[in-house]
Amino acid sequence: MAIQLQGNSGVVAEVPGTSFRALSTNIKPIEYATLGHYRTSHRCVLAATQAANSRLFILRNNSTNLIVPTRLAVKLLQTAAGTAQIAGIDAYRLTGFTVLDTTNTVTPSVSVKRTSMAAAPGNAQVRGVTAAGAAAGMTGGTSTKDGTAFWQFSYPVAAAAATSNAGLFGPYDLFDDVNGTHPFVLAQNEGLLIENRALNTTSFGFEAIFEIAWAEVTAY
Repeated sequence: MAIQLQGNSGVVAEVPGTSFRALSTNIKPIEYATLGHYRTSHRCVLAATQAANSRLFILRNNSTNLIVPTRLAVKLLQTAAGTAQIAGIDAYRLTGFTVLDTTNTVTPSVSVKRTSMAAAPGNAQVRGVTAAGAAAGMTGGTSTKDGTAFWQFSYPVAAAAATSNAGLFGPYDLFDDVNGTHPFVLAQNEGLLIENRALNTTSFGFEAIFEIAWAEVTAY
């Protein structure tokens, strides 16, 4: 017996093709109601003697609305000769994020994905370490990191900058656990952090690019 599926609009579902006859579906964006979807990026130099656990990039939810990050990508490029070493960066979820960093910070410009959405950046606060780099990273904020990073990456620093893409690492997708898994949902005073792992030695010669996108919603 044939079965027909009819949606709220009264339209009956169709299937394409003549062999597998699979139901066609479209993946829809997260419902944002009167809020919106946003995206930005930040580029910065990783300094020689970049301090251990120094903060490079953060996002904070400053509202009772919820923030659902949909993309977080990292790229690293060696642009100058360095002292041979193994370096690393890590990403953490933050709680108790009550005070935003105020020193060695810049505020990236945020794009709203549709003009009719609430103006960027919504109620998100995004900060990156100064583009020229700061050995201490961003400071002045108050937050608590989860006990373990949700993403970790180690990379080699070469004695000479590469003349090909051998010196490029990434892009790495930090939210690659898709296909039905639960995304991060950030409540008020929660956020995300990318930080330098251990003290860099001299002659470092790296820059980093961070790309992030998120939806702000009233419920999820």
